[in-house]
Amino acid sequence: MRVLRLIRVRLAAQREGQGLPIAAWMMQGLIAGVLCGLVRDATPPFAYGIAALSIAGALVAVPLLGELSGLLLRDEAESWVAALPVRPVELRLARLGHLLVELGLLSLGPLVPAALLAPAAFGPAARLGLIGLGLGQSLFLAAALLLVQSVLRGRAQPLLVLVQTLVFAGVVIGAATGLRSLPRLLELSAEPGGLLRLLPPAWFAAPLALVPLDALWTWTGPCVLVASAALLVVLPAPPAGAVRADAPLLGRLLAPVRALAVRAWVRADERASFHLVFDALPKEREFVLRTYPLIAVPLAFLLLGARDQGDSGLVALLLFTPATYLPILLMHLPATESADARWLLDTAPVETRALDNGALKAVAVRFVLPLYLVLGALAWGVAGADLALRLTPPAFLVAVAVLRSSYPTCVDGLPLSTPPDELRVELNMLSVLGAYALVLTVLALLAFLFLKSTEVAAAVSVFLVFVEVVRDRAWRRAGAASVAHGAG
Repeated sequence: MRVLRLIRVRLAAQREGQGLPIAAWMMQGLIAGVLCGLVRDATPPFAYGIAALSIAGALVAVPLLGELSGLLLRDEAESWVAALPVRPVELRLARLGHLLVELGLLSLGPLVPAALLAPAAFGPAARLGLIGLGLGQSLFLAAALLLVQSVLRGRAQPLLVLVQTLVFAGVVIGAATGLRSLPRLLELSAEPGGLLRLLPPAWFAAPLALVPLDALWTWTGPCVLVASAALLVVLPAPPAGAVRADAPLLGRLLAPVRALAVRAWVRADERASFHLVFDALPKEREFVLRTYPLIAVPLAFLLLGARDQGDSGLVALLLFTPATYLPILLMHLPATESADARWLLDTAPVETRALDNGALKAVAVRFVLPLYLVLGALAWGVAGADLALRLTPPAFLVAVAVLRSSYPTCVDGLPLSTPPDELRVELNMLSVLGAYALVLTVLALLAFLFLKSTEVAAAVSVFLVFVEVVRDRAWRRAGAASVAHGAG
């Protein structure tokens, strides 16, 4: 009884307005429906079960790594709740019950369409069984991610982010290559064994096979399910994590570039917000979880393009279009778990425009520059040094231009000033991202067609630097003019 009351309290403590995830169901259902509809006619029940559970697992893993990862962490009110007349095991059972409710709601989005679109060989019991097997797989994913978070939190936090990014990249690559892998899946499912035994969706899809499987196939799924439930009950939830006092490794590696930017680009009244965002934003857990995995999208497609060494046009496209995601990054710039300290910015004796400009430059140096260094290195490996050296610098400078263009519309408030659950952007992000994607695709095509020599590319890069200098000064003049108008 006390466990049920604790579960009700945990559910009631969710953020206001967080009811049934209708939008998430619709998006997940659309993706799962399209993909399952494409494979249903060509797959027997076992192969279809593997495909459907792979799709559902991917659609569950991404939010479980992101906005729902807090369900796997220690409750901030745990010390207060522990003072109540409840036993520790009841608290853990309540956490497990809460997680099961949220996982169930999240998993139904892709699983229900997958069951409805199952081949004709699936009877009503098999369709309901597919949903149950998918729920069991979601429990396994939650236990695996809890174990990863327990091991990699603290000083290994960068490894946790790396795992999240690799999972996101795996989802992207799987979505891009999944249909091409269907013949291989049919071949493996016809004679289960070998590599198929390493695939978790195959463990849970085993009951759907029309032919009897060996004992290892029969018991792997149930044993994994029991072990996952036991792990979620026994393993203590990792803490949400305190802010580290030392600088992350990437921040230390960028120290020379940071010093150069402060001397040559960042003005005196912009340095406070520049240093604040440079040092503090990478330590904001919500910002990291919601933005870092997006880096996996261009990286995944660059790795896919590596199989076609001659397609330099694809490399050009993948160097310019990652800037499409920068509005999402900027949207989360005000988010912080320490919003009570925003008085430091509210009372700063500088113009708001200077605070914004310093924050923008910090994002460019701390986040955008490392991304393009990685993209340039991958482009070098895929298409050669000449193309990488010609196109990476102008692509980076175009990304800086996108930052400056999208900052006024995508950033609502001062940097690091708003609790994550209070972020508001009065903007249709889909239309904004679509517009940037179109423009950047055209620019990538023009760069591929006309930047044929290092000299021309260098001249274009110098011009883009000049454009940034002019726009930087225009920002400052606009800020000064608004202050003067207010005083008048």
